[in-house]
Amino acid sequence: MTLALGKPASAMELSPSVHWAQRHYRSPSFQWRRRIYDYELLFVVRGELLVTLRDEGISFPVQANAFLFLQAGSHHEIQVRSEPDAELLGIHFDFFDELEVRQDRDIIVDEQDVRSASFCALPLIDDAPALPSDRAIAAPGHVASLMEFIIQEWNGRLPGYELLCKSLLLQAIGLLMRHKDAESRAPHPKYEARLRTLVQQLEEQYARRWTNAEMAAYLNVHEDYMSRLFKDLLGRSPGSYLQSIRHHHAKRLLRETEDKIEAVALQVGYEDIHYFSRQFKKWEGMSAQQYRRFARLV
Repeated sequence: MTLALGKPASAMELSPSVHWAQRHYRSPSFQWRRRIYDYELLFVVRGELLVTLRDEGISFPVQANAFLFLQAGSHHEIQVRSEPDAELLGIHFDFFDELEVRQDRDIIVDEQDVRSASFCALPLIDDAPALPSDRAIAAPGHVASLMEFIIQEWNGRLPGYELLCKSLLLQAIGLLMRHKDAESRAPHPKYEARLRTLVQQLEEQYARRWTNAEMAAYLNVHEDYMSRLFKDLLGRSPGSYLQSIRHHHAKRLLRETEDKIEAVALQVGYEDIHYFSRQFKKWEGMSAQQYRRFARLV
């Protein structure tokens, strides 16, 4: 049974606090089977998860470049389905600065000693939940970048880190709220299967030169209608989605390799280094070189 309650609120009343924030790696031998007192936002950097919601009796996969939002009090199980592991960004938080966390038991529910009053509230804005129910979320790539900065600040604990974590988390929540309605819309059933195959091809072949005409021909529809179908499924245009995938892989290469910026740009599909640099700064708020230096400081 989910014990978390909805709390009517305006967006201006949100005052989120971060309780835990990490980049972590989980092998297939590791499983979560639990409830939590707060909320968790997970981003799958690499790999695949299988999520089971026991209260609802459903299971669904969460693949790379997707988010998962877990509600307070929800019985859930998470299994890693990829070898050798899955790389995840995870943040536990509340919306109203209502949970004081000193140790793991303040976040994870001990089913032998359930503290019902500790389940954090979910804001109801205009009588609707601020974020979707427990499930995979298609969200803008900016959210993953914000999560990375939150993790860096929370673990670095430099002066002012709590204020920065709160402001960054508010931005992430705002972006998720903005995309909630678009993400929940489903494309026309006639095109859904081929559209999802097209999305998979974009994720696997992100470095190739894709055109709207080519994608529309794959669905056998006009380019404008293809863009509308794509946005109904993922909440953003094909070009924006492809850029988010390229940006994710560019950041990975900047963190994990010594490749020059020009080589990184080519590997993720940009032949023009100047265009890549402009796009990277637009998405990340800093240059590729600054990101590489910053990522290696933490």
